[in-house]
Amino acid sequence: MADSSQKQPRIFLWCWPRSISTAVEKCLSFVDGMQTWHEPYTVAFNAELLSNKAIMKEGTDSDSPISKVLQQYMEMVKMLTDKPNEFSGGKFMPIANFTYPFIKGELEKEEPGKKYIFIKDMAIAVLDHLDALPDVPTRHTFIIRHPYRFLSSQRNMFLRISNYQGDPKEFDMFKASPVVSDTIFQRDGMHWMWKHVQESGKDPHPIVIDAEDVMNHPEIILPKYFHELGIPFDKKYLTWDESIESIRKTWKGALEQVALGYRMGVFDKAFKSSCFNPSAHVMPKREELTPDILKILDFVLPGYEEMYENRIKPE
Repeated sequence: MADSSQKQPRIFLWCWPRSISTAVEKCLSFVDGMQTWHEPYTVAFNAELLSNKAIMKEGTDSDSPISKVLQQYMEMVKMLTDKPNEFSGGKFMPIANFTYPFIKGELEKEEPGKKYIFIKDMAIAVLDHLDALPDVPTRHTFIIRHPYRFLSSQRNMFLRISNYQGDPKEFDMFKASPVVSDTIFQRDGMHWMWKHVQESGKDPHPIVIDAEDVMNHPEIILPKYFHELGIPFDKKYLTWDESIESIRKTWKGALEQVALGYRMGVFDKAFKSSCFNPSAHVMPKREELTPDILKILDFVLPGYEEMYENRIKPE
């Protein structure tokens, strides 16, 4: 086991939602000899949240803001479990398998014919389950994005998914999702994990890349990122197949989670991507942010700023 793990380093890309991490994941999945895992810990994390009695009770209340989203989620998962979907027939596994011990065991396994094992996931999903990380040589990398941007993008996504009919300014994304609460962001999982892997010796030199840098300067950032990982870079990695067929055939993760995220529009843009395009959105101003974002913004902004100073730079 030790020899195979040395030959197949586990490379984590930790992120917050809406930070173009899935597009980076798709890009890396085309690296020669790469096995990709999509958010295994997030699946286990969400399962724990959905087993919370308070959330389930709120979700059964027809007047609850999250009831519609929760009902839609449960119905779609059941449907995706009962019959084949766009991602069936590949390496994806049933969502019911994804407990923390299962994930640890799977990530410690050798991948025949592969050189690297790449896992994209949310840092917050593993903070209370560090013992579920694979006990093999591992690199920890982080993709950051300014909280103004990723929180605004996440809010817009929930605004659309929940089919909110009121004044958009009064929408509260934390009341519209059964798996996203403001308490999650009151603990800066990204910054904590970044510090932890350094201080624990798990990875004394974790790599940080910024989403805007990747989008605007992929021809500079990606070669530097690959170099730090010890992976030979090829210009062919700057573009890739836009179809989802490669994802279906080669990625690993929870079948229903991937299909649901794709159908709900969470992953579809990244899954259909074929390159990185320059950022098209103007940075919001603080005074333009809504109360739900402002409530948690200052929990994550200082950590982002420190990590930003330690990122791979485009110059």
